[in-house]
Order: sequence, then C-alpha cells, then structure tokens
Amino acid sequence: MKSEAQLATRRPRDGRVPIYRLATLVSMLLVLVSPSIGVAETTLTPKLPALRFSGNVGASFWSSWGDGKAELSGYSIKTPRYGSIRKGHSVLIYVTEDLDQRTRIKDDRRSTPSSQKVAVLKLNHTLKFLAGIYPYSVMTSVFTPIRPLVGRERFAPIKISFSAQEWCGHVYGIWHADTSELVQTLLSYFSSEGEHRHRTPIAAGTLYEDALLIQLRELDGAFNGGKNWTGKLVRTAWSFRRAHHPVQAISATITRDATSYRGKNVTRFRLTAGSYQRTFLVERENPHRILYWKTSEGEEAVLQKTARLPYWRLNHLGQESFRRQLGL
Repeated sequence: MKSEAQLATRRPRDGRVPIYRLATLVSMLLVLVSPSIGVAETTLTPKLPALRFSGNVGASFWSSWGDGKAELSGYSIKTPRYGSIRKGHSVLIYVTEDLDQRTRIKDDRRSTPSSQKVAVLKLNHTLKFLAGIYPYSVMTSVFTPIRPLVGRERFAPIKISFSAQEWCGHVYGIWHADTSELVQTLLSYFSSEGEHRHRTPIAAGTLYEDALLIQLRELDGAFNGGKNWTGKLVRTAWSFRRAHHPVQAISATITRDATSYRGKNVTRFRLTAGSYQRTFLVERENPHRILYWKTSEGEEAVLQKTARLPYWRLNHLGQESFRRQLGL
C-alpha cells in the first residue's frame, strides 16, 4: 500500500494535476490572502499623529459612566429631505470603550498594549425615515477621548464615521480629526465622488457639530468654561452628504442661557453658523440629557425615553420589548 507521500508526488499519465494537490494549493493561497495579515489596517487607516493629553477626567464622570452599560435615548424626529419634512425616529447611544491610539479602531481583541489604549466616550447617532417608497438609514459614530486633549475643547472628537443606506445605494466615510488637520476617507456609490482620501487644514480649536451632542451635555465640567464660544465649526457629516459639498470649517458662535422645558431646568445652547441655526435644550441635572433640538433647516427632535442597558446582549427573540423603554 502506497504512503501519502508517494501519492502526493505521483502524477497521472494524462498530465492533469490530482484534485488533492489542487486543494492543497488553494488552501495555501487562502492562508496567504487571509485578512489576519492586517491589510485593511495598513491600507485604509492613514498615518495619524500621536494624541497629546493635558490632564485626567474628573471622578464624577466614572461614577456615572463606569457601570458597564450604555445610555440609550429615543427621539421622535422631523427631518428635511428632497424639499419636504419627513417623520422618523433617532436613537442616541452613548457608551465607553477603548480604542487603539495608533489606528483609532476599537480594541475588540484586547491585544493593544495598555500604553497605546485610549478610553473614549462613543456616540452612535441613528436616524431612520421614509422618503416616499424607500427607507433611509443613517448612522454617525463620534469617538471622543475621555481625558482632555492638548489644545482642544473637552470631548473633542478624534474620529467620526458616517454611513447612509437607501435603495439607490450606500456611502461610508471616516473623518480623522486632529489639532490642525482633518483627514477624510470616502467610499461612495456615486462616480462623481468615488473612493478617495482628502486632507484639509483645520484651525486649532475647531468644533464638530456631530460632537456637540456629547460636548454640550457638560459631562465633565462646563462647555467652554461656561462662556459663549466663537470659532470655526465643521457641520455634520449628514449635512455634507445631503448637499454633496466638500467638507470645510466655517465661522460660528454658540451662546447659552438658562430656561425651562417641560418642567425641567435646562441650558439652552444656540449655534449660529452663517445662515444656519440650531438650538439644543440640555437638562441641567444629571444625567444632562439632550431633551430637544431644532434647526433652521426644519429638523426637530423630541426626547421620548431613556434607558441604561447592555444593549449588545439584548439580541434574542423576545427582547425586542426593550425598545419600548426607548419609546420606539
């Protein structure tokens, strides 16, 4: 009886390669192109500067956010699209996690050295509505270091990712934000946009409208020291998506005053950026939720309910009932 080694070297008279040898070659090729070699990291993640921190977070922050759960708030929403106001719903999901500073990607394998980890407060902001026959699904993720960064406002974002899906196609983009530069990576189904990376100089202290849903909550001290703010602002990723305009920073102001809303004491923040205006009502007591916002473009969001939940575990049949805790 011939050994496996003899069988492996034997070649049929017709010159064809035995199927078991083809299988071996295919297996070797699969190993060579395996994603475990990290091609995605080296080709899609731009070279990023090291993060510089200027202090530590206050103890009160972790007393509210160190319970291993996420805060989820459901909103009824009216939002503009194609010249009309559409009704839908949004969810703001806030949760802490660790990123790898070098790639700004989540350390889900827990293999990142502790010296390279950065704890962030992440916001996933979802928006769903119908445009006639077809649905829109939009999500923006904002990643803000919990420790203060040198030269930047508290909870300034180091990364913002955005995706939009509808029946025409989908688009995905990532912004890597630093003190002096915004690196944008866009993957679009439109040939006029295509797939590209673009670097834009950014003034020190520039704010990002997407991150205001974290910063204006004042989770670790007053926004801008409790004073009005003036500077440069980059509007939301969704606004640039709707307009199909290049990303740029524009001059803006944010003012604040005290008022009340539905029986609660709130801080009213008014953002003005050119002709665009947006008002936020933020409760002054813990947990400092955003109760309401409205824009001059017709978007209006009203908080329905809030719950703290480990949502990533609530994925079994019957657990859809938890959505009622968010007013969905």
